[in-house]
Amino acid sequence: MIKRRTQDERSTETRRLLQEATVRSLMEVGYANTSTSEIARRAGVSRGAQTHHYPGKMDLIVAATEYMFRNFADQLEALGSDLRAGRLDYDSFFDALWEEMQHGDWFYSSLEIIVAARGDEELRQHLEPLIMVLHARFEATWLRSFEATDPEGLGPRPVMNLVMNVFRGMAVQAVLRPEPRYFEEIMHVLKTMIAAHLRPRTRAATPVPAPPRP
Repeated sequence: MIKRRTQDERSTETRRLLQEATVRSLMEVGYANTSTSEIARRAGVSRGAQTHHYPGKMDLIVAATEYMFRNFADQLEALGSDLRAGRLDYDSFFDALWEEMQHGDWFYSSLEIIVAARGDEELRQHLEPLIMVLHARFEATWLRSFEATDPEGLGPRPVMNLVMNVFRGMAVQAVLRPEPRYFEEIMHVLKTMIAAHLRPRTRAATPVPAPPRP
């Protein structure tokens, strides 16, 4: 006998479909051309269902941003877990992180809304706390996954935050300069520089409290 889904389960699924459709729309047509009607169409739900869960575009954008930030932070922690367990080595960890930045569904979608937030105070106020939670989760992963090669030197937090900012710049540049060799050279230099300051944690580290989810 097939178990019927509860109303809460159906609502959760509808919200997920709308969030994923919003992310795809941002990726494919940009923030300005993303509309609530197009999101509903992409999600395969009625306009009534869309407005019930997310009355306006701002509601959809904020929910989708939280969704993709949470997913990326989860993926990053999974990479960190694989590194700590020895399933990924130093090089492959950074290669996988760069691959996710360049080809995942979160970076270019988030870039669209971050640029839009420069001229939209309401959107900026909604996004600021989500960014802070995302960065807190990043930093918790860095602290669990890396340690300083020199206790008196640079630690995981500033070094890995720098790496993420470099990766963001590389991903933006890749839009107009899709040359793999160019980025391979940058990656080689970046990995060499990081190795002078950080090494993976290969044994159980002192637990770092995870930040609260939004």
